[in-house]
Amino acid sequence: MFKGNNQKIWFDNELLSTLTKAEAKMAIDYEEIETCGSYDTEYEYQGNKISGTLTRKKVNSNVLAKVYEAMKNGDMPRFKITGANMQVNGQTERVNLYGVRITEVALLNAEAKKTTDEEIPFNAVTWELADKVV
Repeated sequence: MFKGNNQKIWFDNELLSTLTKAEAKMAIDYEEIETCGSYDTEYEYQGNKISGTLTRKKVNSNVLAKVYEAMKNGDMPRFKITGANMQVNGQTERVNLYGVRITEVALLNAEAKKTTDEEIPFNAVTWELADKVV
């Protein structure tokens, strides 16, 4: 059984040790095909869109600094996110997201008597199932 406790996420090859939540989804785009003589609607695959959010307890400015440096240079880099879910049987499901672009950063985020969560929303170009659990 998959559990969040067994999940590790690397952002640009850096382990996010204070990660509290990770989600990446792929929306699949289809074109509806309606033909004469049929009441049915077929669907033709046209592509996909990957997006997600990483949430962590903020303990450093690493992600914000990477975005800041990129903006100063006028060149937003593409990052890589790797998620690995290690199972008790020794198998690991590993997903790599490529061409990751940060879509929003919080410049200020504070609330009295609370630790600070940092949400990192992103889009990705493509993905790979590097390891699977059978």
